[in-house]
Amino acid sequence: MKKIVALSLILLLISVAASAQVGVRKHRPGRNCTRNQITAGERAALRQDVVRYKMLQRRSQRDGIVTPIERRRIQRAKTETRRDVFRFKHNPRRRLI
Repeated sequence: MKKIVALSLILLLISVAASAQVGVRKHRPGRNCTRNQITAGERAALRQDVVRYKMLQRRSQRDGIVTPIERRRIQRAKTETRRDVFRFKHNPRRRLI
């Protein structure tokens, strides 16, 4: 009886640990914007932000260790890009056609 309880407890712990793992989120700003929400210049600025973000990430992971300072810098770049997406989506400028 003890073996069955111990085995079920181990299986339960393994399943909880497996379900707690979080997948990697891809950084794609402006993905939910329709064409009439942001202008071409704003879309180009967002693409440029993505390129900068990826370069920053590659540069920080180059030596195999991401330090807390580099992690903070990456997070700050991501936050600024999200802020830009919100600002571009909610400003009064619209595409002409």
